[in-house]
Amino acid sequence: MRAQSIAFAAALAVLAACGSHPEAGAQNAVTIGVVAPWPATVYVRQNDPPRILAAQFSSSVIQIGQWWSGKVATTSNVAVVELRSPSFSFILHRTAFGQFSFRTRALAVPSIYRRGFTAALIARGAGGGLTDARSAELVFR
Repeated sequence: MRAQSIAFAAALAVLAACGSHPEAGAQNAVTIGVVAPWPATVYVRQNDPPRILAAQFSSSVIQIGQWWSGKVATTSNVAVVELRSPSFSFILHRTAFGQFSFRTRALAVPSIYRRGFTAALIARGAGGGLTDARSAELVFR
C-alpha cells in the first residue's frame, strides 16, 4: 500500500511539472511604447500575491541628455516598484494605488556602461514579502 502511495505521489508530481506555463517573455516583458488601453488598478487583499498588470518604457534606448520615462500598473497591494539594473536602481513614484511612474534624464553615464543590459521591474507586496517582476533589454547611448 505504501509503495502505491509513493508511486501515485510521484506520478502527480510529474503531471504537475508538465502543466502549461506562459511563454517566457510574454508575461515577463516590459512594453516599449504605449500600452493601450492602460489597465486600471485591480483591488486585492493585502496578503494576496502582488501582480504587475502592465509596464511600459518610452524607449529601449536611453540617450544621454534625453528624457526617459515609464509607468507600471499593479494590483492594489503593491507597496513599491523598483527599477533595477547592473549600474543603477531607483524606486518609482506612486501616483495612486496600483499606479507607478518615473521620468528621468541620464546626464552623465561613464563609457563603460554605454552598452546593452537587462533591467528588472520588481513589484513588492505590502504583506508577506512577495514580489512580481518583469524584465526589459535596454541600451545606454
